[in-house]
Amino acid sequence: MRDFIKFAIGFTAGFVAVYKYLSKKEEKVISNPPEVKPFQSNGRMLEVLKKFNEIKQNI
Repeated sequence: MRDFIKFAIGFTAGFVAVYKYLSKKEEKVISNPPEVKPFQSNGRMLEVLKKFNEIKQNI
């Protein structure tokens, strides 16, 4: 009787795991991602990043 209970619990757990794995929604794959063109920096961004790093180090 204990073996049957263990089997039933194991079977149920396995079934639930496989069902959840197979019922996951498929993620959409972007076949042609848009190109990201870096913007031309005038040096201001670099200054902001330096200040941000200084603030982060002080914390």
